Amino acid sequence: MPATRADVLLTRELLEGIQPPPTSIVDGGPGGDVVQVCCLHAAGVSRFVVSLRVDEATANRFARACRLMASWQRRVIPAILAIAALALLPAVIGMVRYDLALVLLSAVAELCLAIVAVAARLVLIGQRSRHHPVLARHGKVLIRDVDRASARAWADLNTAGSVEIVR
Repeated sequence: MPATRADVLLTRELLEGIQPPPTSIVDGGPGGDVVQVCCLHAAGVSRFVVSLRVDEATANRFARACRLMASWQRRVIPAILAIAALALLPAVIGMVRYDLALVLLSAVAELCLAIVAVAARLVLIGQRSRHHPVLARHGKVLIRDVDRASARAWADLNTAGSVEIVR
């Protein structure tokens, strides 16, 4: 039995010229709207945008993930860094006064901040769709779990090498 899902690699340099798929990437159906989706990477949202045909629920999930990742990148990461810098002040004071309690208090505060930041990041990653475009290595954009028939039609619609079916 052939697989019905495929991973698709898009060439990053050719993203602007790539035509959107003719059918929905989620289920291969003819319905769905073409939406502009941001590409994600390890640090947050990139400047690259991909046009995809998806249903309304997936489009809303894409938009929510892009907004949350942009908010994380612009607001939360600087706030975490500022709080971490402030939490180091008791450690510096403790070192000057030879007070181990202040140094330990600072270390516990930093550890709690790190645990909360990692937990929040994992929740944020869980909010995005498995179809969300992600920047991969070697100048590629990866889209997971695309309907295989839609991926083949998409590859045929565009120039050779711009849309590559991985598996």
